[in-house]
Amino acid sequence: MTCIGNSGPIDDNIANTIEKNELVCCGVLSGNRNFEGRIHPNTRANYLASPLLVIAYALAGTVDIDFETQPLGKRADGSPVFLRDIWPTRAEIQEVENQFVIPGMFKEVRP
Repeated sequence: MTCIGNSGPIDDNIANTIEKNELVCCGVLSGNRNFEGRIHPNTRANYLASPLLVIAYALAGTVDIDFETQPLGKRADGSPVFLRDIWPTRAEIQEVENQFVIPGMFKEVRP
């Protein structure tokens, strides 16, 4: 994880492969550091997404995925896990909103 681009080095073998093959590697993030090289010099394409989608892409290990038809991974028994299996329901989201999102947080305060 990184906030200001201090993500640290990647494995030398990976970095060398990226550079040797002129690969365009990407990142998916929920912050505003979405420009070339900001997260890491070898990360040239960065995409903004919601925090939940950042996790989904991380689980998938690729941005080249169709969440509707391709699984994020497999369960211990080998059966596929799709985004729809782990995505919270509207009711679950509403429950969190009701508990933590207070209307007063959005009212402008003036002296």
